[in-house]
Amino acid sequence: MARIIRVGAGGSEIGWHEALKDLQADDVILLEPGYYELPQGLKLTDVTVKGMGASPEDTTILGYLTVSEDSHFVNLENLCINTNTDHNSLFVPTETDGYLSLRNCSIKGAGTDTAAIAANGKVTLELYSTQVTNGSVSMFANADFRLEMNDSVIDYPSEEYCALALEGKGTAIINNSHIHGSTNTFTKTNAEVDINNSSLDYMILHGQTWLNMLNSTVKSFDDAALYISDDCWVNIVNSRFNGGIYFDQKARAILQNCTLDRLIAINEARITMTGCQVLSHADFQDQVEADATRVSFNGNGDYEYFLALNGKAHLAGHNLILNANGSELAIKDNAKFNSNVLASDQTSLEIECQKPKNVHVYGLNWTAKRK
Repeated sequence: MARIIRVGAGGSEIGWHEALKDLQADDVILLEPGYYELPQGLKLTDVTVKGMGASPEDTTILGYLTVSEDSHFVNLENLCINTNTDHNSLFVPTETDGYLSLRNCSIKGAGTDTAAIAANGKVTLELYSTQVTNGSVSMFANADFRLEMNDSVIDYPSEEYCALALEGKGTAIINNSHIHGSTNTFTKTNAEVDINNSSLDYMILHGQTWLNMLNSTVKSFDDAALYISDDCWVNIVNSRFNGGIYFDQKARAILQNCTLDRLIAINEARITMTGCQVLSHADFQDQVEADATRVSFNGNGDYEYFLALNGKAHLAGHNLILNANGSELAIKDNAKFNSNVLASDQTSLEIECQKPKNVHVYGLNWTAKRK
């Protein structure tokens, strides 16, 4: 039978350490506001721990928590977990098969490569209205995970470590949330990542990752604010990139109604774009195949070329808008450009190319220029 255990300094409550000696499955522990020390950490099995303060920081656990190997669930509510040593604030071991649910919590890491929340086993990790600071949320290689993150924040803008690291296999669903720092998948990752109405600093995808992104923003101004490599697939709708998207290896992409400052695609990437705007520079190289419909390619004077193709790259365009704004268009090597143009800031476009026969532009006068 579930028990409600009140812990605090009042007359009807029991002491913290006394409560820990007799924890049973299905216990609900209500912690009065204050600081609760766990210098040796604590394993939790099938329990709910809830802070009774007005905010998570009112009820702070100084130490670290581990979900036990045989636990089916652990629920944490309205708590602050602040590890003051180099431990994971929350740890899920490889043997676990269960749930870890956080609601209105504040999780503080050690500011090192030790993750604030680390999962290795089979786990459903739920973060609702939760803030993770000074450490990452990490799904490791042995993890079989389902991450659900809603109205939450990961704040770890480290130049050395990830803010959100997704290895292993599983699904990550991120809604109405903010990730300050790097979001990464890895060579051994096999995961679906769904990002909706959220913002990220930057994102690096490897392995076999399927990314669905809707109504979201990547805030970095780097060329590779979103870097996509290996056998990754992305479907991005109505999203904005302050910097660039960089496609590498065998990346596959569908972009719809997106705005990005720069686009770079190399190797064997395949890209389909509809209703997008590229604000400064687009570069297709090697054996890239791209299909663009109602896409606006623009220059801004900061780059020599607003649109460039080389190697054996091929761009097929439909109703494109080409606004050079003082930049140039180049089709080099054996690259091919076939398009009809809907509008342009030029009445006649000069195209730098060595093989004019590889260029077919309709709806706009153009001349070949050698350089």
